[in-house]
Amino acid sequence: MGSDDRRFFRLLIIEDDHERERVLKSWLTPDVKTVVAGSAGRAIGILERDRGSVYAGILLDHDLQGRMATTTDRYLDGKDIVNVIVKNISKNVPILEHSMNVTQAPVMAHRLEKDGFYVTRIPMANLTKERLQEWIGEARALWEDEQ
Repeated sequence: MGSDDRRFFRLLIIEDDHERERVLKSWLTPDVKTVVAGSAGRAIGILERDRGSVYAGILLDHDLQGRMATTTDRYLDGKDIVNVIVKNISKNVPILEHSMNVTQAPVMAHRLEKDGFYVTRIPMANLTKERLQEWIGEARALWEDEQ
C-alpha cells in the first residue's frame, strides 16, 4: 500500500470465521475500507508489509485455525500477531480485540497495552453493531488527528 492509501479509513480484520467476518463487515458504514486476514500467517504477512499507520484500526481475534493457509498456521495464533503488531504498527492505531478466548485474550491485551497501544476488549458474543460503531468513532477521531 502506498502513501496515498492513508486518506482511506481502513480497518484490518483478523478473523478466521466466515460468519463473524460477515457480521463485522455488515456493521460497517460504506466509507470504511477493509482488509481481511483469515489466518495468523496471512495477518503476519500483511502487518509486515503494511508497516506504520496504514490502518485506522485493527480488529483482532486469537484462535485463527479455521482458515489455515499453510501448515505453519496450525502453530500460530493471536499472540504471534501481537508480536508483529508491536514491531511494525504505529502505537496510534487502536485495536479492538474481539476474541472469545478467556485465557489468552487478556494476555494479548496486556502485552499490547504494555507496549503503548490503545486496546478495547469486547468478546464477539458481547459485540454489537452499536459497540463496534462507538469504537470506530474513537478510531476515526485518532485517525483524523494523524491526517
